[in-house]
Amino acid sequence: MHGIWKALAASCVITVLGGCTVMSGKALEDAAKVDHSIQTASLEPAPSPETESDGLTVRNAVSSANLDRTQAEPLAWSNTDTGASGTITAIEETRAGDQICRSFKTSRQRFDGVAVYKGETCTRGSGEWTLTRFNEGG
Repeated sequence: MHGIWKALAASCVITVLGGCTVMSGKALEDAAKVDHSIQTASLEPAPSPETESDGLTVRNAVSSANLDRTQAEPLAWSNTDTGASGTITAIEETRAGDQICRSFKTSRQRFDGVAVYKGETCTRGSGEWTLTRFNEGG
């Protein structure tokens, strides 16, 4: 009977210690069959609320600009909500049917420096202007 208890105790010890194996990170990845071809964060991050607010301010300036005048002199803008300001240059208008689009280039001065943005605003539906692009550097 004493031999049965020894065998049973040895069997329990082996079973318990079997779960105490050490695996490296690579072994765990291999065991889990990790797919490294998938990229996370593949979408562009959403613009900050300040960038969105500045974009809407620029959209309003571009959509109401007199193109004859802005070709000769830059158009200044300022956003009192964010403290940013800039100068809009190179406004170009294109038309496709009822839709009007204006592409533009603007500087954006803020507390952290100056950047150049390129963007576009277009009319939709009843003539409301929407900002379709506003990207730093182009």
